[in-house]
Amino acid sequence: MDEIKTQEIQQNTLTVEEKQTKETKRIKSIDRFRGFCVFCMLVFQFLKNFPSLGFLSRLAEHSLSKGIVILPGMTLADIIAPAFIFAIGLTFTLSFNKWQRLYGTKRAIIHYLERALAIIGLGTFLEVCNKIIDSMSGYVLNAFDIVALVFSIIAILGLVLRLLANIPSWKKKLSPVAEQIFYVALSCLGIMNIIISTIDFINVHSDYSAFRYDYWVTLQGIGFAILVAFPFVKSKPWVKLLGGFLIALAFSIFHQIGDNKAWLDVLVHGGVVGGFGWGAMLIFDMFIADIFFQGKKSSAFAWCVSFFALGLVLVQWLGVINMGSCSPTFILVGTGLSGILFFFFDVTDRYYKIKFDPLVWWGKNPIIMFLVEFFVIGLYTTFMPEAALSGAAWYLALIQGILATVALTAIAYGLSRVKNSISL
Repeated sequence: MDEIKTQEIQQNTLTVEEKQTKETKRIKSIDRFRGFCVFCMLVFQFLKNFPSLGFLSRLAEHSLSKGIVILPGMTLADIIAPAFIFAIGLTFTLSFNKWQRLYGTKRAIIHYLERALAIIGLGTFLEVCNKIIDSMSGYVLNAFDIVALVFSIIAILGLVLRLLANIPSWKKKLSPVAEQIFYVALSCLGIMNIIISTIDFINVHSDYSAFRYDYWVTLQGIGFAILVAFPFVKSKPWVKLLGGFLIALAFSIFHQIGDNKAWLDVLVHGGVVGGFGWGAMLIFDMFIADIFFQGKKSSAFAWCVSFFALGLVLVQWLGVINMGSCSPTFILVGTGLSGILFFFFDVTDRYYKIKFDPLVWWGKNPIIMFLVEFFVIGLYTTFMPEAALSGAAWYLALIQGILATVALTAIAYGLSRVKNSISL
């Protein structure tokens, strides 16, 4: 009897964080939503190479003249990156709380700061690969390209050692060293990327046509957004809402001054400065997640609708919903529309249980899938003749698209079955 009472007391005295963690494990809609975002990011990017596919190739286009316009200044492709940010926001606080309970506050903070820098570093590594491919066509590597290449090689060495560390007899010796090499190399790449992207920001502000290193793309924006939002990871919901509002307000004022919005648009996603807008979006997402995990799903959905509606209303004063410069209206609409999309998955999950779940496979290892897809597209665009890409007939393009989708999904499934996967 005493043992039963003790178990009941322990069950009733679970912290809010523990209850939220238990609940998260039961919500497949989050996994599917993340998988949907990754699938759209990667597969649509592949299909973009085949203009003959018409509507399908336009799904990945951000250009208003080529893409599928859904709102003023916004194409269908523009919602995928904010949706992925929303997926991060859904579990960011819960994931940090879990690390904090298992390893302590100091180690949790170091891990998540390293993780954010490593994501930026991974984006840098992918851009280094692009520069090397471009060098085959006449591009001359600059000093930063070479330094980044050296750190990329060190990161690859760390990755190889981490894989070897899965061998039981080598695990104790290699695992700690391999992890440090891997994280430190990628983190250094991340820090260097922030520095040279800040230089790009200064150069472009002076002259649109000035030299740029051009190392800022999607993963860099995601990693920097995590850095901006991280100070709010343990704060109360209202503090997150207020903090997101103040950062968004400061960025919006800057965005609207003079021609700032024009030269921000020259840089991918607004560059390092636009990263503060993406960071504000992530903080808003974390706020909505807090409301959601408090069991107030209707309130969380109402907040999503409110963000979306406010962004649409402000278009007439603040300008169109522009992903390129991360406009104020894009921050609001991106937050709201992503949340509405997630609730579609959540509601569907309540009434329709899925056994065959490929989106969950896609969502389990998003970073590795980024790497896989990058090399698939890299091999295609480097070695395939033009006739096999932009000049391919629609039926040949469709066959290649189907084969690539099946192959990538098979890889996602295989990775989802691996217990000791490599992740950031």
